Amino acid sequence: MKKIFKKKLFRVNSKLRIYIYIIAFFLSLVFIAIIYQSHKNRVLINNIKHNPIQVYYKIDDLLYDFLTDSSITKFVNNKTSFNKLAYIPSNLEYISSDYVTDSKWNSRLREEANIALQDMAKDFYDVFWVKMQVVSAYRSYDYQVGIKSRWCSDLLCAKAWFSEHQTGLAVDLWETTTKDEFLSKSNLLKYFNWMKKNAYKYGFHNTYQKWLSIDWYLVEPWHWRYLWFDLASELHNTNKTFAEYYYINK
Repeated sequence: MKKIFKKKLFRVNSKLRIYIYIIAFFLSLVFIAIIYQSHKNRVLINNIKHNPIQVYYKIDDLLYDFLTDSSITKFVNNKTSFNKLAYIPSNLEYISSDYVTDSKWNSRLREEANIALQDMAKDFYDVFWVKMQVVSAYRSYDYQVGIKSRWCSDLLCAKAWFSEHQTGLAVDLWETTTKDEFLSKSNLLKYFNWMKKNAYKYGFHNTYQKWLSIDWYLVEPWHWRYLWFDLASELHNTNKTFAEYYYINK
């Protein structure tokens, strides 16, 4: 009787040990998967912060948020405004560096755009041995009111509350005049051609390039807006402006 009992107990213990081993094995796999995903997330966050042009991941629908003032893809033009009249980005920082000249000495951009601008400016410098010159970046509502008080046309200067510069994601480079005058200068034409070929790699897009009927503004070869690598690449590859993309996908 004792032998029979011991055999049954041994069988039970054997089955129990097998179940325990199986459960432990799967728990180990889950633990490894959690560690691996955590590592991937840290790498992704680090890449976004320090080297945005290397981030090649599919962005979900939340990125293409045209309505929220703080969204990277917030859409504004002279018919579409911010929600909050005096919206101010929370992460503005000064932009001067070894590769960027700030003509106003105190220009600022949002952190994401500034990191991308610095990367772009370094590569630009490697080609031309010239610093990228920023003549305008973030503009507050009140600052834009001052610009409009000097009778700048709505076709060239956005109304206060309607300007991409208020996003903290837009820069004017080298000088702001007219399209023909800007592109008539050989050095600026070279810079612009380089930007057309390369700016999307850093997440930048030339917002106003197809005149009033599409973009609602005159052509501005100096005006560049940060939109993330993914959207800037799509616009570049499909030859669409941000306005065209917005009206198709809003």
